[in-house]
Amino acid sequence: MSDPSSLIQQAEKLTKPQSGFFSMFSGSSSSYRLEEATDLYVQAANQYRLKKDFERAGQQFVKAADLQKSLSNHNDVANHLIEAYKCYKGVNVQGAIEALSQAIHIFLTQNGQFRRAANFTLDLGELYESNGDVPNAISSYEKAGDYFDTDHAEALSNKAYLKCADLSALQGDYKRAVELYEKIIKNSLGNNLTKWNLKDYFLKTLLCVLCQDDLIEAQKKCENFSTEEPTWSTTREYKLIQDIFDAMDQGDVQAFSDRVFEYDQFSKLDKLKTQLLLKIKGSVDKDDDEMDLL
Repeated sequence: MSDPSSLIQQAEKLTKPQSGFFSMFSGSSSSYRLEEATDLYVQAANQYRLKKDFERAGQQFVKAADLQKSLSNHNDVANHLIEAYKCYKGVNVQGAIEALSQAIHIFLTQNGQFRRAANFTLDLGELYESNGDVPNAISSYEKAGDYFDTDHAEALSNKAYLKCADLSALQGDYKRAVELYEKIIKNSLGNNLTKWNLKDYFLKTLLCVLCQDDLIEAQKKCENFSTEEPTWSTTREYKLIQDIFDAMDQGDVQAFSDRVFEYDQFSKLDKLKTQLLLKIKGSVDKDDDEMDLL
């Protein structure tokens, strides 16, 4: 196994400007030296990767990308940056984000590789989310959905939009979440492969509308969903929504809690639905308190 530091020294020597007799040679000879240096940086990176020194491995891939950038080899630049991202991902989140963002920019502006851009923008969203940067995660997921949509990959665009919608809802941006859920619903209607997920999208949409204290709009949308997908009215989710409508009409907090508890026994509520339901329950509590004061 070669010594990575020795390979790096050789690469650095090749990138230094030539003087004297060798300075008379330019053009192809200079490009050849930079290509050789790139190969050496890549070899060093892979040696570090075998040693599980991912930080240094990522650094060498970035150096290789920089050399290829000077040669205007955009595809090679992007590929080296992707390797850098893979190395940095578990040890240097910011480095991974920077490398991945640059690669995505190249896929979009130089290569027209929308599918690769979309896939890696989805990865970028996950990086931001794992780092607690929710606004950038939401933005990345939405861009990924748009890129997939451009490439006519509806199932993948739905996956990205769903991540964006769920995060938006968790952040309290219910209006934006509803817009995205409805986009997903539109893409899913009439598709036998995705129609079974519609009841979940319907439920999330209606809960987000109720979180905006608009019972009438929620009831209207629920009727429209029944028209668009007749099986909706036969689902447990539909019954839960109807029970919530009744509890809100009557200002009955106990009935609201009981119906939600019953639903949870058969279909376990996730973090998002639990948060939305607690927000709605709070508005029912408020209505009940206001009625007591009258």
